[in-house]
Amino acid sequence: MTVHEVTAAERPPRRSRPLVRRILRAVLVFRLELRPPQPLDAGMILLAWLRRPGIEMPMHSLARCSESATERFRRRLDEVYPF
Repeated sequence: MTVHEVTAAERPPRRSRPLVRRILRAVLVFRLELRPPQPLDAGMILLAWLRRPGIEMPMHSLARCSESATERFRRRLDEVYPF
């Protein structure tokens, strides 16, 4: 048996792309984490608060109470028979 040496031409190419991608992702994460905090915006805080389910559920139930019986029946039919 002879020992066969692998030359550079026979060796499969090294994959450096995943390493480059990981480094790029790490740089982007560090850039995001190290940026200075922005001042608080009351409008954005209010929008985030209004989108919370704890606020949406009572508002939704109030909207249901103000609906007429025919609107509730029509909405229920649309839920059961969506066509």
